[in-house]
Formats: sequence, structure tokens, C-alpha cells
Amino acid sequence: MKKILLASTALVMTTGIAAADNPNVELSGDAEMGVMFDDSMANEWSFTSEATVGFTLSGETDGGLQFGASFDADEAVGAAGGTDGSVFISGAFGRLSMGDVDSAADAAVGDISGVGLTGLEDTMAYLSNDTLPAALYEYSSGGFSVYLGADQISSSDDEWSIGAAYSAGNYSFAAGFEKDTSTTATPTGPDDEHFALSGSGTFGAVTLTAAAGFSNDNTQGGVSLDYVTGPTTVTGYYFHDFAEDANYGLGAEYDLGGGAALVGGIAHYEATDNTLADFGISMSF
Repeated sequence: MKKILLASTALVMTTGIAAADNPNVELSGDAEMGVMFDDSMANEWSFTSEATVGFTLSGETDGGLQFGASFDADEAVGAAGGTDGSVFISGAFGRLSMGDVDSAADAAVGDISGVGLTGLEDTMAYLSNDTLPAALYEYSSGGFSVYLGADQISSSDDEWSIGAAYSAGNYSFAAGFEKDTSTTATPTGPDDEHFALSGSGTFGAVTLTAAAGFSNDNTQGGVSLDYVTGPTTVTGYYFHDFAEDANYGLGAEYDLGGGAALVGGIAHYEATDNTLADFGISMSF
């Protein structure tokens, strides 16, 4: 019995070593720890801590076609059903991804810069269906990129999207359009049609980014400014959502080297008239 147990243990250990040495399967991770402040809560101060392990799978056919997948450890069940993580195939024709992927408008236009260790709610809203797998096609040539996206074709909640982006030197511009056949209007999100655009420029140590979205008679938009000096990046932003409520914040990040950084920020939300803040250390592995 002992010999069988030792042999089994050795087999498991050998398999683990082989997987770790396989260049087609890579592990990465992110973690953070710090403190948070929210003046809308009874206990205004609290600790925050998070750790995530990510899996990246990659391969290449004899003909040079690349393929792979990625997902976080806590998304393994969802990744098996296509609602988390993503799977891709790419080549001279471009890249086709399926799973929990962005819409084409989101992939092209993106967002302004945010602040804080935990992310202080400054993001653009896009149409999306998170309950079913989606598809995203990307093709780039020089500084020009195009995107096409679609939700699950057989679903009653069909969504499609297109996007384009262009970058030249220190400047970039992007636009996208998305349509959902069944999404109804919400106070803070797009209606069934959404047009978005963005632009950014870098002027020495300063990067200025602006983004906006238009959905029927509603608008969202914001602007951010990043200033880099040595290992320190200072960021400020202003954003208003579809309900015309304003959010604004200021934050900073100090790169400690080796994948670690000190990060903090403070932001105010007009809708709830409350202030959030956080500070701590972020880690990338």
C-alpha cells in the first residue's frame, strides 16, 4: 500500500512539473491589499484584499495559425460554458475570439483613465449580454484597426456592433456603434442603440483622453488627464453618466518595481452625494 501511495504521489508531482514547464500553458496573477473609505456606510472604513490567478493557453499549427484561451481560476466554471474567459484563433486574416468578450464598440473606443486601488466607478457603459457567449473579430493594419462583434446568434436578445480605431504617433481616435434588439432604456445605461467615440493625445509627460456615448436623447462622457513623472503617475478624471450624474476623482500610482505599486484615489459621486477613497498596494505576477 505504501509503495502504491508513493508511486501515485510521484505521478501527480511529475504531472504538475510537466504542466508548469509546458510553454503553452502559463500562469499569471494579480493581488491587492489596502483600506477603503465610503461615507455612505455605517462603518466608513474597511479593509480590502483580493488575489486572482489567471491561466493563458496558447499554441500554433504547422501552418502558422495561432490559437489559445485565457481565464481566471475563479471563472473556470463559467469559462467551460463560454460566459467567462475567452478562446481565440488568429492569423493573417485577423483574430476571432469567443466567450466573455467586449463588444466591437467597447473594444475600439474603450474608456478614460480611472483612479484608485479598487476602481472608483468611472467607466463608460456599453451594451452587453453577459449570460451567453459572444464573438469579437479584430483586424489591424498599420495604425488602423476594425472590429466586428455579435452576441449569441440564436438568442432572443440579439446584439451586434462595429468599431474602428486609428493611431498615429502620440494621437489616437476611435468610434463604434452597437445595437441590441431587445434592450430597453435604463437610467444609467444605453438604450437599444449606442454610438460612442474617443480620442487621446500625449504631450510630453501628459496624456489627455476623452470619450463620449450617445443613445437616443441621452449622453455619457468624460475626460481624464494622466501626468507621469519618474515612477509616479497622477490621474484626474471627470465623467457624467446617462442619468447626467457627475463623478470626478483624483488618484496616484507609484511604481515600486517588480510588479508592485502603491495606488490610491478619491472620488465623489453626485447621484448619491457620497465620497469613496482607497489606498494600498497592487501586485502583478
